[in-house]
Amino acid sequence: MSLNEQTKAIQSFITKHSKVSDIPARELSDFYIQLIDCLVDHNHQYYIEDKPLISDKEYDDLFSYLKKIEEAHPEIITSNSPTQGLIGQISEWFQQAKHMTKLMSLENTYNAQDLKERDTRAKKIVEKNNSQVLSGGSLKFSVEPKFDGLSVELIYEKWIFKQAITRWDGRVGEDITVNMKTIKNIPQKLKDPIDISVRGEILMPKSVWKEINKEREEDGETPFANTRNAAAGSIKLLDSAEVARRGLVCYIYDVLKIEDGKLKMDILQFLWLPVFKWKKEADTIDEVIKICLDEKVKKELDSQDIEFDGLVIKVQNEEQREIIWATDHHPRRAVAYKFPAQLAATQVLSVDFQVGRTWIITPVANLEPVQLSWAKLQRVSLHNFDFIKDKDIHLHDWIWLQRSGEVIPYIVSVITDRRTGEEKIIHPPKVCPSCNEAVMQKDMHYYCVNEHCPEKTKQQIQHFVSKNCMDIMGIGESIVDLLVENKIIENIADIYKLSDPTIQIQLRKFPWFGDKKVTEIAKGVEESKHKALRRLLNGLWISHVGKKMAQDIASQIEEGRWKIENVDNLEKAITDITFLDSIYWIWEKTVESITTFFHNKHNLKLLEQLEKAGINIDPNKYTDLIKASEAKGSFSITGSFDLPREKIAELFQQQGYLLHESPTKSTDFMLIGEKAGSKKKKAQELGLIIYEWRESITKQFPFLKTIITETNKPKTQSLF
Repeated sequence: MSLNEQTKAIQSFITKHSKVSDIPARELSDFYIQLIDCLVDHNHQYYIEDKPLISDKEYDDLFSYLKKIEEAHPEIITSNSPTQGLIGQISEWFQQAKHMTKLMSLENTYNAQDLKERDTRAKKIVEKNNSQVLSGGSLKFSVEPKFDGLSVELIYEKWIFKQAITRWDGRVGEDITVNMKTIKNIPQKLKDPIDISVRGEILMPKSVWKEINKEREEDGETPFANTRNAAAGSIKLLDSAEVARRGLVCYIYDVLKIEDGKLKMDILQFLWLPVFKWKKEADTIDEVIKICLDEKVKKELDSQDIEFDGLVIKVQNEEQREIIWATDHHPRRAVAYKFPAQLAATQVLSVDFQVGRTWIITPVANLEPVQLSWAKLQRVSLHNFDFIKDKDIHLHDWIWLQRSGEVIPYIVSVITDRRTGEEKIIHPPKVCPSCNEAVMQKDMHYYCVNEHCPEKTKQQIQHFVSKNCMDIMGIGESIVDLLVENKIIENIADIYKLSDPTIQIQLRKFPWFGDKKVTEIAKGVEESKHKALRRLLNGLWISHVGKKMAQDIASQIEEGRWKIENVDNLEKAITDITFLDSIYWIWEKTVESITTFFHNKHNLKLLEQLEKAGINIDPNKYTDLIKASEAKGSFSITGSFDLPREKIAELFQQQGYLLHESPTKSTDFMLIGEKAGSKKKKAQELGLIIYEWRESITKQFPFLKTIITETNKPKTQSLF
């Protein structure tokens, strides 16, 4: 029996026997062992495989029922029970390490009634032990965000970072010190030379998660279902350089152990440890409930770049906290209120197949339109046929749909109880949906092997002309469709035919191609010939080579004094293993994909066509990024503006300023627009100079005067 089938059987048993007393005596012992085995296996799936099969609430319901059995029948408790310490979390890759103080897990609650009952029990404990500390007959609380990441203990000795240990069973964890040192917001040295042990949460920002998932899908890998899985999978990689590339962050929220007399409310911030600055206070449990149920609170947290799955409610008064204390497994002085999962039920109407730039054919489900998290959803990726098999998805199935990170729709599970017998198996494609050529299967994926597949060509061209690549204005998706379908261009090199007068005459025969449009495209094509090499490398769509890696490769060629006069020189330089190994943070997959790309005859022929068209391949020409040593200063930018952020950043770069994608200690200032989020908070924490986007900024940066004046002009409006 699979874990999924075992879980369903246990859930059905619990539904039938809602009270432990309802369980027949002859079945109790066997069911107790089955429930333990089930929870242990789910712990392993969650903590080690990073592939949870059930929701947090489903797990909590099973765990809660286990505790009820043990409370009613303490004589049968076994040391293997998850209530005696989490089982199934041990990884074979990392050394074990003992925690200085036991790391307990919070109990979860999902409704107001449970919060009120907990408040009543806690007050009784306080009254019984010391009623004088119960101010006004009420407990006072603080409410903080509950991070959806991986719990970790950080140990500092005489202000130096010494060790990082994952939670495991709360007593013993995995030593991830080396990987933890790659997380940039964790200080290697504290402000004050003290010994301290703190607890925090390792997280992957939503913006990073989206980029990594995009790369994984393009490379044929299954995307991470959520940021927690991504963070857990990343921090346990064996390659620390790759961990550093994953952009993880960590926030500290508790002091576990500290030198006597040193503890104070703001100790974490005082020591320069990263703290997420969002907190509310409540004088009664009713105020706590009001905060928990306030939709504005959830929306505010959803707008952040990190994921939260609820709120942590803590008793504020230290004396009250000491009296309430904890059980063996959970602290009673704090509880986690979990946000209801944003799920919606809908039906799979049909399945389409899409061809991507990397030749992979991806199944996409068309859904009965459904509203979820303020968005109307009609399509969801099925990723690959392993995903379809694991989720047991059929055509016409009803499914539970979730928006991971409030962004990407994701199928959580099939609602098997709603099956009617009309459902059909989803079969893989036999031919490419774009060119009708035969497909090839490799592992979980199906590929179109036709090098001239129109859909693949369209996507490659759209990428090549995009802002971060050759930045050719006027060639949007509809224009690309028209050009490829009419066989005016058949590859990225053919784009340079568009400046040919003969081709331009042909273009004017099509809709949308007036003189102005044709001139705009021709101008963009000519200007793109004089762009930096990094843009071409990004535009070629080499697997694992994005904007940053393309920039690093071009810079390394330039610094290495390579003489690039033709495609042969470029190919020799860029496939030199010694050269590739010298690039900071490059990894094996990237090296392999670069060498494979430049040893492919079709790709080399394409590069020769681009060279013949006059495109720049010399890293020493048209370097549009200023070097740090030559810059006037460095800046970062966040928020919404009246004009594209890229344009503002470009103006600053033209004036000799260096752009930092995210603010760091070495960043000089931050430009802030409306609705600024986590980057603004980070800049404030770092103490950077902050400039709000308004006319007064032109006193500091006169070159902005023209564009700010332009955006402030009153716009002509219709009377109707």
